Amino acid sequence: MSVKVEKYGNVAVLTPKEDLAGDIADVFTDKAKQVNAEGRFEVVIDCSEIDAFDSLGLEALLDLQARCEEDFGAVKLCGLSPTCAKILEITRLARRFETYADLEGAVRSFA
Repeated sequence: MSVKVEKYGNVAVLTPKEDLAGDIADVFTDKAKQVNAEGRFEVVIDCSEIDAFDSLGLEALLDLQARCEEDFGAVKLCGLSPTCAKILEITRLARRFETYADLEGAVRSFA
């Protein structure tokens, strides 16, 4: 499975197991839509197992964020590699997402 889904109370955690790029971005989008269909709009993306995003991956993150915000939720990122953090900075998307060092901090931020 290239995207793992876990639930911590009302918070859904999506963990891509491969870089959020190409076909994996499509799989990620499908999993994210399933999470939203279950009524979960507080979402953490655990990036600790990936090294990079491509444009499709960034678009998938932004689409998820838009769906969550429509229902008064949010998307937060954790475990960013230096490369992922730099990609968000270069694309000026760093200010669009709250980021946390670890999963526990990101999940607790919804409390």
